[in-house]
Amino acid sequence: MNMLGTTRRQWIHWSAAGLAGVGWRSVVHAQSAWPTKPIRLVVPFAPGGSSEIVARAAANEMAKSLGQSVFVDNKPGAAGNVAMGEVARADDQHTIILGHIGTLAVNPFIFDKLPYDPGKDFRPISLLAKVPSLYLVHPDLPPKDLKQFVAFAKKNPGKLKYGSAGNGSAGHLAM
Repeated sequence: MNMLGTTRRQWIHWSAAGLAGVGWRSVVHAQSAWPTKPIRLVVPFAPGGSSEIVARAAANEMAKSLGQSVFVDNKPGAAGNVAMGEVARADDQHTIILGHIGTLAVNPFIFDKLPYDPGKDFRPISLLAKVPSLYLVHPDLPPKDLKQFVAFAKKNPGKLKYGSAGNGSAGHLAM
């Protein structure tokens, strides 16, 4: 103990705490507020679908909250792999992507090689939407519900057609 009634251990502890405080202040001042420029929200599918509708609504609200422009950039191709690969390589901290179950969970199983690693290249930040699927048939067809539709399809192989956004999409997987 010294004459001020403190131990050497207390002095070391207080000195370290003081230095840490000074260091923390310099780190805080060194970091700038984010975002520092417009944010690019990439949609890995063509314009006009539910993904773009969700992205544009989210971009509008994000711009209000962040005080910075958020623009939607549709980048279709290869079941979303073109956009996913591009965003995985982006290093500007202002490029984000509207992820999908297809691009993150399905594509690794239907493509031999991906230009991204869904487990390492991306980190989820928010669930934006759940998009329902609807099954619609022409009114002249006899099925009145999904169970009847499945039975009808089994009885009539090759006679029915359906549309989807592509391999691995929610519509494709649902059918």
